[in-house]
Amino acid sequence: MFGNPNRNRRRRPAGQTLMARLKDDAEEASRPWFVRLLVRTVFLGILGGGLAVAGWWTRDHWVYRIPALALREIVVEVDGVLSPDEVRRLSGVKIGRNILTVDLPNLRERLERHPRIANARMVVEFPATLSIHIRERLPLAAVEPLAGSGIRARYLLDESGHVILPLDPATAPAKAVAEEEALPRIIARAPGSAESDQDTQAALEFLREYERRAPGTLPEIATISLAVPGLLVVTTADRAEITFGAGSFDLQLRRWSDLRRQLAANRDARVIRTLDLSVSQNAPIRWADSSPSQPASPTQDPPVRPRPRRTPRRSNV
Repeated sequence: MFGNPNRNRRRRPAGQTLMARLKDDAEEASRPWFVRLLVRTVFLGILGGGLAVAGWWTRDHWVYRIPALALREIVVEVDGVLSPDEVRRLSGVKIGRNILTVDLPNLRERLERHPRIANARMVVEFPATLSIHIRERLPLAAVEPLAGSGIRARYLLDESGHVILPLDPATAPAKAVAEEEALPRIIARAPGSAESDQDTQAALEFLREYERRAPGTLPEIATISLAVPGLLVVTTADRAEITFGAGSFDLQLRRWSDLRRQLAANRDARVIRTLDLSVSQNAPIRWADSSPSQPASPTQDPPVRPRPRRTPRRSNV
C-alpha cells in the first residue's frame, strides 16, 4: 500500500558527505593560527634560502668567471691637471677584473675623497670597458695666512671655499704650476676665528664677481689683504691699491670700471695709485706720479697672467 519499505532503508541518508566535509573544515579552523603561520614561514624561508644559495653559487662560480666580462679597457677623461694614470691608481680597479664586480658607488666615493676632484662619474660599457669622467676643482685664489711664528703657509681655495693643496713642482706639469702661481693671493689673518673666515668668504665673493668682468677691462689682481676687518685692500698688477667694502662688489667694481673708462675717453694720462671704493659717494682717490719720459697710459691693457683652465683629456689604457 505504501511502497517497498526495505528500499527506503537501503538508501544512504542525505547530507552525510556534507557533514564529513564540514567536520574537516572545523578541525582545520580549530588549529591555532600561529601554527599555520609558522608552517608557512618555515616553508617560505627554506625556499628563499635555497634560491639565495643557488644565486650566490651561480654568481661566484659562473657569472664572475665568464671570460668575456673581464675588464680590458679603462677610459679616463679628466678636465684638469690630474693624469689619467693617477686616476686609475686612485680607483684601484685592475685590468682583468670582472666588470660586474666593480662597485660603482664605492668607486665614486673613493675618487671624490681626493681634494682636487669635485665630481666623478663612471659608465660601464659592456662587455669589457669602464669609463671614468673626472671634473676637478678649479682654484680661484691662493691663501697665505699671517702667522706670528714666521712660518709661510700656502693653500688654494676654489670658488666654494674648498681647500686644495698646491701642485708639486717636481711632478706636476710646469704650465699648471705657473698658472697656480699666478693666482691672486689672499693675505689673511690667522685662520680659526669666525671673523677671519667671514672675510675670506668675502674675498672669494669679490673674486667671483671680478671674474665675471670682461678680460682686460680691469687690471689683474695680485693680492687681497684682509688686515682690516670688513675691508678688502686689493693690490693690482700695476701696483694700485683699491679698497673695497664687504658686500655690493658688483656696484663697486662697476664704479672702478667706469672711472677707468672715463679716463680713457678723456685721454687722461693719470694713473690711479689708491682708490677707496668703500666710500659710497666721492670716493677718495690719489694719483701716481708719472714720469715725463715714461708716461703711463690708462688705455693700455694690463698684462694678462695665466690662470688655471679646464683642459679635457681622454686617455685609454
